[in-house]
Amino acid sequence: MRRFHHSILAALAALLVGCASGQATPVSTSTPQEPGGNRGSEDGPEPYEEVITDEAITDEGIFDVHRIDEDLFYEIPIDRLDEELLLLTRIARTPDGAGYGGSKANTSIVRWERRGDRVLLRLVSHQNVADPDLPVAGAVANSNFEPVVMAFDIEALSPDSSAVVIDVTPLFTTDVPLLGLQASRRSAYGVRRVDGTRTFVEWARSFPTNIEVRRVLTYEATEAPSNGAANTVSMEMHHSMLELPADPMQPRLCDPRVGFFSITQTDYGIDSQRATTRCYVTRWRLEPSDPAAFARGELVDPVKPIVYYIDPATPEKWRPYLKQGVEDWQVAFEEAGFSNAIVAMDAPTPEEDPEWSPEDARYSVIRYLASDVQNASGPHVHDPRTGEILESDIQWYHNVMNLLRNWFFIQTAAVNPDARGVEFSDELMGELIRFVSAHEVGHTIGLQHNMQSSATYPVEQLRTRFVCEFGVAPSIMDYARFNYVAQPGDDTCLMPLVGPYDKFAIEWGYRPMEGGTDGERAALNAMVAERQENPIYLFSSSNGEDPSALTEAIGDDAVAASDYGVANLKRITENLVEWSYQEGEDYDQLDELYGNVMAQWGRYTGHVLTNVGGVTQTRKRQGQDGPIFEMVPAEMQERSVDYLNRQVFATPEWLIDTDILGVITSSGVPDDIRSRQLSALNGLLDVARMKRLVEQEALHGSSAYDLGSMLDDLRDGIWSEVASGTATDAFRRNLQRAHLDRLIELIDDEEARQSDIAAFARGQLATLRTALDQGLSRTNHAATRLHYRDALARIVEALDSGD
Repeated sequence: MRRFHHSILAALAALLVGCASGQATPVSTSTPQEPGGNRGSEDGPEPYEEVITDEAITDEGIFDVHRIDEDLFYEIPIDRLDEELLLLTRIARTPDGAGYGGSKANTSIVRWERRGDRVLLRLVSHQNVADPDLPVAGAVANSNFEPVVMAFDIEALSPDSSAVVIDVTPLFTTDVPLLGLQASRRSAYGVRRVDGTRTFVEWARSFPTNIEVRRVLTYEATEAPSNGAANTVSMEMHHSMLELPADPMQPRLCDPRVGFFSITQTDYGIDSQRATTRCYVTRWRLEPSDPAAFARGELVDPVKPIVYYIDPATPEKWRPYLKQGVEDWQVAFEEAGFSNAIVAMDAPTPEEDPEWSPEDARYSVIRYLASDVQNASGPHVHDPRTGEILESDIQWYHNVMNLLRNWFFIQTAAVNPDARGVEFSDELMGELIRFVSAHEVGHTIGLQHNMQSSATYPVEQLRTRFVCEFGVAPSIMDYARFNYVAQPGDDTCLMPLVGPYDKFAIEWGYRPMEGGTDGERAALNAMVAERQENPIYLFSSSNGEDPSALTEAIGDDAVAASDYGVANLKRITENLVEWSYQEGEDYDQLDELYGNVMAQWGRYTGHVLTNVGGVTQTRKRQGQDGPIFEMVPAEMQERSVDYLNRQVFATPEWLIDTDILGVITSSGVPDDIRSRQLSALNGLLDVARMKRLVEQEALHGSSAYDLGSMLDDLRDGIWSEVASGTATDAFRRNLQRAHLDRLIELIDDEEARQSDIAAFARGQLATLRTALDQGLSRTNHAATRLHYRDALARIVEALDSGD
């Protein structure tokens, strides 16, 4: 009625204007159709049969959905209004360069709310909560007013008045950011607006617990990722709206010593003298089908197992390996008391289930994406109230196989004939796929990366059969990859496995316990404290300062492991031309593999570098003995600088292989080597790292590896030719100039000047000046003498300018 009154007033105003001008203005008697508006009714909802006509195509389910030509109607039962629903948006099909079909775009919680003759779609947050029976719940509600995403007129009531009918077409044909591209992509593509004339619903289906809608979404965009002349980005988006569990799962409180993904809530209903943040892990709901047998310690099947389907688009030969990667986790769930807890299945055929779709939010699917991205990922969707995982789709990009080939070749070909080629056998590639599948499944059952895992096995143990039973690290959730420590002749294995930490984490996260969320906390805490006595059960994330939480590393001694790794890289480089040979092909594979050798050498450098000024962290809670943060022992730090001098700063002549370089490049490799050397040098002379060395000496005295010792060892290594009188090569001269430049920079660095660092840098320059004066008399190499004189001039200028 309000809109009707506005229309009459507007018409009268137009008529008066027309009369005043001496001209008659025709007045339309029809009511303009607004987005989401009532279809011609001036007095509220129309009769049901006039809205949902005989032309309607209806699908029954959680809500009945009706299609009439291009329009989509939801018939929402009144008893389901105000019910919270999960709204999940995925990109189903994309143009080239705009992501990949199957990737998730957004997850939200919404609810439908009736206000008179309208229905509002509201966005719900569970960030701040309180028991609804407590007085404070009203204050929480007042501070968390829910945004209205869109409003819809009620078009009709169902024949028995038990449901409201709304036209939801505008929700899918107008620009609703919640259901569209993320802000970052909109910005990257220069999106101006949604073009409603080219945006439409393809199909909609309703199921007992969810509604699935597929639409074509078209944006006008100035920076379209492909077919830019059209200034258009079109894609298919898939939207799932599904009910949340009517009986919320009992949440489990987080423990930072066990690596689960989590949700956080500020709970104002807790009797505390401050706002209390509660953290709950994300996990699937597993309940024993036979509680009595479970209580006796017997393995029992869960009431509802975790099921993953294999995308029908997956090549058949890889399906068994993807399935095995899923079911490798069964041994971990057995630690939690469950048998057959996690299974993998082929998707039903269209004949078996014509409505089955990988986008259907009822199913967890390993999605096979036609993409040149060398990756895979394992996100999941969870109930924001409790952390219960409801669904998960692993994103499996086709080209991850190339990444696996490169990793396995570079890390194992020196000891493994099966890895010596540009293409692996299907059996070997299948096992590598199985490994990545298991890793990604670990994410989808709640586990974070555990980068501390890889630092716990002794390096020498990795050269034995121990690896065959326990893997290269205690957790497959580490970035431990493959056994690059193994040397020719070692009787060992090469692959990661679901390991001891993984089994412990699943037991901690999934074993049902008595006492409710707070009552079970003591038993869970005791379980962690007991296990942490053995370092294989430790958890931590990488922070750049902790050498016990590295990525792409294995073994408890980065120096020893990296020395073994470099020895293997040398063996591979010597044979790289032969092992990459393909009759009649170009040299692209050789080029790619050589680049991976270089990158792996750089990774070893990073592993060792982290020791210098390093601080290890062991996550603990009060009541556990020992410190959380500990300095890396001085002996290890000193060995690390020695490694850098031997394996990085000394010219890596083994990388300068003319048989390789002569067919892959006319230039560039020397610059690549230099850039990696400079990266290591600048990382060592980083102000934050040097400040930690100063701090460690202040705290630990003579037991620390002090800044002066590190700088002396570095200078002696980089400028070793000065004392020996040997000639320098171009690589060494470049490195020495870079060292000199960095010391000069530190003199004037404001942060360095606020500590001992600038003074130590000045002292290094003074010492180097004396050494170069003497070194000039020890060499007759022309380029070296010119280089020393140039260095002396720079030092004098830098020291004199600061006097």
